[in-house]
Amino acid sequence: MAFSEVRKREFIDETFRLLSGTLKASRLVFYSVDEHKNLHNFVCSRVPSDFMKTYIREMYAHDPLHVRQIENEQHAVVKMSDAGRYAPESEVIIYRQFLDAFQVNNTIELIFQRDSQIYAGITVMWAAGDTRPTDDQFQLADALHPFISFNLQEVFPRSRDNTTRKANALLHLTQREAEVARLLCCGRTNADIAQCLGIGLSTVKTHLIHIFDKAGVDNRASLVSRMMQLS
Repeated sequence: MAFSEVRKREFIDETFRLLSGTLKASRLVFYSVDEHKNLHNFVCSRVPSDFMKTYIREMYAHDPLHVRQIENEQHAVVKMSDAGRYAPESEVIIYRQFLDAFQVNNTIELIFQRDSQIYAGITVMWAAGDTRPTDDQFQLADALHPFISFNLQEVFPRSRDNTTRKANALLHLTQREAEVARLLCCGRTNADIAQCLGIGLSTVKTHLIHIFDKAGVDNRASLVSRMMQLS
């Protein structure tokens, strides 16, 4: 695989670990979406092969949270408990029976948009043996979405002029400041950044002072938000 493909898979695996660890869900599926709203490039974690074969062959047409059903949804995280908002009850019943057959108790979709179009998604499934999700976990999924979305656009760029390059240019970041900002937005600590770039911790802090000043922010979370706004 080319380096970019390796990095994509690493990102998906890292995201799966993050979501399964925080949301206590055992089954996850990443997929990309083309301009015709077809799903492609499935990457699965602990999902039975028969589940995916059946879904791709026929059950996608009954999925109330398929991108064709939720394309106008304003929320970035969509719950199966709200399925009746997107599809007729008869379709919801068919799909729930499919989930029950594979011992899936609940699901949510994290949807990712660019230029008002869904281009990727992650299905999170709680199966038998998992702790049933609570409202706190749904809220946590909402909180995690912006960070996953930002880094997803970095790993799956629309073009060479990707999100961080746009933000870097608009903020007039130097090459080193851009590297520090990218690592920060990936969730790295100051110590991690220093080790990755082979620079001292005090140098990292100096770069961050300059980056925060150029972005007009005073903390890490605000910088991530600012970079997303400029993407």
